[in-house]
Amino acid sequence: MLEDLVTYFPLLFVAFGVLVILFSIKGMANGRRFARRAHRVPGVVSDVRTTFAGQGEHLRARHRPVLTFTTLDGREISTEARTTSDLGVGNATDVLYDPQDPTRAVPAGSTGGGPGGIVVGLIAVVIGLAFFTGVSGTLAGGGAGAGAGDRGSGTRCEMQNPDGSVEPMECPPGLFDGK
Repeated sequence: MLEDLVTYFPLLFVAFGVLVILFSIKGMANGRRFARRAHRVPGVVSDVRTTFAGQGEHLRARHRPVLTFTTLDGREISTEARTTSDLGVGNATDVLYDPQDPTRAVPAGSTGGGPGGIVVGLIAVVIGLAFFTGVSGTLAGGGAGAGAGDRGSGTRCEMQNPDGSVEPMECPPGLFDGK
């Protein structure tokens, strides 16, 4: 039971990595879809709202600019951006806004999603698969004795004679069944 848990635990890294990759791809696709339908207008950062997450040394600040701009139909809008940004108060920036809901706006260069999440996901998948392969091979006897790779088809062992020659032989019962 414990061996099964140890064997399959690295697959959690794989699952985590796959989820990160999928969410990153979805974020990139949503950002591109938003950018295609959004209107672009000049704007300015009128304020920056900072929120904090975490505690102690893990405390992280997120800075969301408050964008002030005029829509194509002449409405003056001031809204907090949907994405984080390093833009400071007073910085001019192009703004992308949703024509159906102008309060949904972002600085033109930050529509959300990027390749960083995909890279992190791929790293997690590779680490998980490497550990899974290593743990599975160790528990199966891979690399620990001759014949371990033949497990599925009549496992064979070898006996070394005093003269150095090697003879194939049947493995003792229970050698590879986890006991």
